[in-house]
Amino acid sequence: MSQDGGRLANFRLIPRIDTYPRVVAFAQTAAGKIVLLALFGLGLAYSRGQTWWALTLWLVLTTFLPDRRRMLVTIGTLFFTIPVFFLGFTHRQLYIVVLLGSVLVLGATLFWSAAHWPRSWYGRRPVFFFLSGFAVLILFASSIPETTRYYHLVWDFTAILSLYIWFIAYSLLDRKAPDCDPFGLQLGTYLPFWGSTNTPLPKGAAYLRRIEARDAGQLAVTQLKGLKLLVWSILISLFAHLFAQCVHGYLRIPTFAQALSLSVSRTPLPWYTCWASLIAGFFEIIMDFSVWGHRFVACCRMAGFNALRNTYRPLSSRTVAEFFNRFYYYYKELLVDVFFYPTFLRYFKRNGKLRLVAAIFAAACFGNAFYHFVRDLGFIQKLGLVRALVGYQVFVFYCVALATAISISRLRHRGPAPTGFIRGKLWPSFSVGVFYCLLDIFGSTERNYPLTEHFRFLAHLFNVNL
Repeated sequence: MSQDGGRLANFRLIPRIDTYPRVVAFAQTAAGKIVLLALFGLGLAYSRGQTWWALTLWLVLTTFLPDRRRMLVTIGTLFFTIPVFFLGFTHRQLYIVVLLGSVLVLGATLFWSAAHWPRSWYGRRPVFFFLSGFAVLILFASSIPETTRYYHLVWDFTAILSLYIWFIAYSLLDRKAPDCDPFGLQLGTYLPFWGSTNTPLPKGAAYLRRIEARDAGQLAVTQLKGLKLLVWSILISLFAHLFAQCVHGYLRIPTFAQALSLSVSRTPLPWYTCWASLIAGFFEIIMDFSVWGHRFVACCRMAGFNALRNTYRPLSSRTVAEFFNRFYYYYKELLVDVFFYPTFLRYFKRNGKLRLVAAIFAAACFGNAFYHFVRDLGFIQKLGLVRALVGYQVFVFYCVALATAISISRLRHRGPAPTGFIRGKLWPSFSVGVFYCLLDIFGSTERNYPLTEHFRFLAHLFNVNL
């Protein structure tokens, strides 16, 4: 290889500053930490708006008080969480504080009970009992008439608990660990101050213990990686904005939602335009997940925890299972920890293939459907439980198709991997991308249209009108 070719192959848009000894050494000094925090704060000011200064201030504390880092994470989580709830309940602040406190007390009680009675029915399978109890709570809330005095109280409590169920589940999974954290530190992982969705990012307290920086050198490398990731988030956000302007503005390609709506109204766009809207939407979803996922993980790293990325090069995936892992890593981990492993370790031990398929369906099908159904409680409250379940048919089909594809991907016998670029990399990645593009037709949880309309759109992509 020529010298110019080698330089081109090693080119990186963002330099690997975490591998430069001088930069790492400087980042361990007080001045270096201040510079890192200042640069990170500027990035947050651009990407997170009004809360950037408070978040930066808390990152200063976790940086300069490493011995108190886990305690500061808990305090910061509570400090950042309560105002967010106040925004949704402007005139009932005491009411929401009581409900939030009740949910956290419930989580503490479940955690304490599982730790102190490990051989009881509940102690042996606390996550199963907790999720089953939450399902019963939804059933109970759905049966209460709207005119009942406690209707809103029950639904508000259920809605707040739904935000925390997976965080509590991770605490319950951590109960048997020899170095298990007390609940006060577990609480720091419940919607942590660096940001998270309903899916814990990054996982629970057990994961934080493994990835926490142990000395100044590890902290410097972790924070440099965090700064790089925040810059990536900003660059992807800028590119996504330009992409949307070009595709939907200049080229006037409609969004997938618009194309599907026109198909439902029997005024479909040309099949090639539908393909363009579907492909554009696929790339936009990946960029959107990358932006907020990189931002959350970057803040987590800046706080001193070397978490893995949430989205990492999904378009390079060569199998369906690999894409599922790379696209939304922490969601995949949640499904694996809560649904896959319990099924895999308990059932069908004499049949390896059936054991694997059952565990995959427990996670990618049942767990996936259960997660989204209990996440969108507004549909259940508005439509009622039965109508909400019927309207969920599209996403249930999505989950069945995904679990089936992952099972085939894991069970398929493969010979030696092709070494050429086209057969070894390009074609497998292209095939996986096309599969997920088509699967996204059924990935909606909005319950707007029946399953038949989504199949109609799928057929129209191949110029078949049903």
